[in-house]
Amino acid sequence: MRKHAAQANGCPSSQSSLWFWSTLAILICLTGCDSTAPPQERTLPEEVTTPDIEMNMEAVLAAANLNAYTQLSETLNQAQSLDSVVTSFLHHPNPLSLEECQLAWQRTYNAYLRIGFFYQLPTLEKPSYKEENRTYKDLHNLLDRWPIEGGYIDYLPGYPLSGIVNDMTLKISKTSLLNQHGFSDISYASVGFHPIEFLLFGEDGKRSAKDFVPRENNVEVVSLGTDSHNSATADAEDGAHLDQANGTVHATEHHQASGPLAPQNHNRRREYLRILTALLVDHLQQLVDRWEPAQGYYAKQWQQARPEQSIYRLYQAMVYQLQNHILAAQLQPALSKTRFDHFRSIYSTNDIQNWRSIVKGVQLMWQAENSFNVELGRIAESFQEKIQMSFLSVNAAMDKLPNDTLLQPLEQRQALLQPLQVEIIELLTLLYAGAELLKIPLAPIPISTE
Repeated sequence: MRKHAAQANGCPSSQSSLWFWSTLAILICLTGCDSTAPPQERTLPEEVTTPDIEMNMEAVLAAANLNAYTQLSETLNQAQSLDSVVTSFLHHPNPLSLEECQLAWQRTYNAYLRIGFFYQLPTLEKPSYKEENRTYKDLHNLLDRWPIEGGYIDYLPGYPLSGIVNDMTLKISKTSLLNQHGFSDISYASVGFHPIEFLLFGEDGKRSAKDFVPRENNVEVVSLGTDSHNSATADAEDGAHLDQANGTVHATEHHQASGPLAPQNHNRRREYLRILTALLVDHLQQLVDRWEPAQGYYAKQWQQARPEQSIYRLYQAMVYQLQNHILAAQLQPALSKTRFDHFRSIYSTNDIQNWRSIVKGVQLMWQAENSFNVELGRIAESFQEKIQMSFLSVNAAMDKLPNDTLLQPLEQRQALLQPLQVEIIELLTLLYAGAELLKIPLAPIPISTE
């Protein structure tokens, strides 16, 4: 009776209080640990015992389905706008139209981040999806593979002939670009949001619109430092293209006497960008179609599978977004390091807005009609209100961050980010406690502290 009464008032029982304060201590410890390794993609447990989840699971799953379809549809609309803006830019490249493309990319990517975590949810895949590498996880990998090697895509300072754009042995086509994606390393991304980002922003965020003016190369022969085109082709077939991505192959020696070699292969760069935005639209359209509430394959399968497992994975994925993708992979290094090579948007310096979008995506799912917010309110209204207020506090802390926060010296950056760290830990603590009240047995999420 006492346990039931405590939960009704929105307070965890004494046993669960011990667990949830232990969880808080672990979170604080993890955020203080140093991590020099790139963030690892963690896999949530496939199965978990889910006894007596006290909620209207059918209503929550329907809310999740509608949220996925709505958010993915918005992302698709933004991607179609991006594709249109890029088309206009390629007709008449100029600084203003390039800036419009950059803003359109930011809007599209931030829309995707609000729903990107849904790839972690259990979906029953058609055999054809698996055979054709078009499962949800496959499509997510084609959309949002990061971090990436910019030199695998286009030129870098000091290496004007690096990347796919400048590999004359590689045809610029949908098929070849998809084949190059993750060819020998996961950071060798050739399609998706981040190759588009690199093409639009460049290595230092100062891409020139002149790089997209249609024109032929201004050197007679562009080689890979060999004596003939045939030998250059042979080198590329033996892996010279991958060496370029590492910055170990370049062909500027015979031009150095007359100054640095200007960017080449404008027409290939133009075609590459055009194909990338078209592929982005195509991959998002597939996801939208699958989540369409009436006829979509995922929508039909979503509630026919084991509902307890779907509820668990959905809640777990929401916590994972905050704990791993924000707290461990982003805030932790931002509070202790001077370089952020493994952040999502190092070329566009859009990471602060990325954080806002990730949190917003979790909040939208939490607050969706008939979702967890409603179910928790039936059990413990006061505790539900605490979580609502915690989301507001996190958003307020992020709104105070200037967009150049990550460019600040470490001491100033720590002063800016520590309040956000505190608010996210508080929100996570409440979400763990909310899971206990709803009888959702969350599993501990591993976080790399290497």
